[in-house]
Amino acid sequence: MKFENVAVPLVPRSTANCIDLALCFMRQHLKPIAGLWATIAVPACLLVYVLVDQFEFDLSLAIVVFIFASSPLGILLMTGAAPCAFGERFSYRGTLRRLGWTDLWLMIKGLLLRVAILVASMIFIFPGWYLGVKYGFMVEQSVLSKMARHLHDRRADELLQGEISDLVFRSAAIAVFCLMSWWVLLLTADFMGSTLLGWPLLMGRYKGDFSYFTDLGELFGHIFRFLGTDPVVITAELAVAFLVYPIARLAWFFCYIDVRVRRDCWDMELKFLQEAQRLETT
Repeated sequence: MKFENVAVPLVPRSTANCIDLALCFMRQHLKPIAGLWATIAVPACLLVYVLVDQFEFDLSLAIVVFIFASSPLGILLMTGAAPCAFGERFSYRGTLRRLGWTDLWLMIKGLLLRVAILVASMIFIFPGWYLGVKYGFMVEQSVLSKMARHLHDRRADELLQGEISDLVFRSAAIAVFCLMSWWVLLLTADFMGSTLLGWPLLMGRYKGDFSYFTDLGELFGHIFRFLGTDPVVITAELAVAFLVYPIARLAWFFCYIDVRVRRDCWDMELKFLQEAQRLETT
């Protein structure tokens, strides 16, 4: 990897620009990302379906599985996407070949961080959110430091500390966008399943009589209980959540690049390296 071969323009970006770049990146590298998605999402969804169907778990199980399974998925995505952003090829096999013992330790730290976030969120949602933002670039920093030490150093941690408040708002914006995307994709999957395959995923599976309910609140309560207990519905909700997660993860990675460009002058460093290379060849 050579820093001067960077494939992503090093320019300041707003949160909307980071999300847009994440969507473009996914479209360009859909095949390896789909492979990484299937590696984690398929077994996780199968596990949730069996447990909900056979042991009567509810939606809370899918939420817990998503929180913990998204950690290794994020590591896989960054292991492939971060080198790709700096000029290397992004492939499914290449991503798996880059994994090492340090990534296993990183995965353990990521799972422990998820536990800490869950515990903090039970006290009040903001402490958990703050922990997630403060240590949210742990994977990016680890992957980039393996590629080249100057892509991450102690100074990067100090820079990020000064951007916490901005990153909280950025993470909230990404979360809102992904939540809306999750709902739209879920409804789209339900519509396509009902019309094309004759196999509805959401309300088409509901066999109850709506006229039985006289109170609107009771009706909505019953619908939400159905959406949180039916195994097919829960599995569909989890699968779509895993589909949306790469968008959020990539957008967050591009937020990291934006911070380093604005606060650490990565774009200027790139120009210096390019100029030095030009002078060496003359």
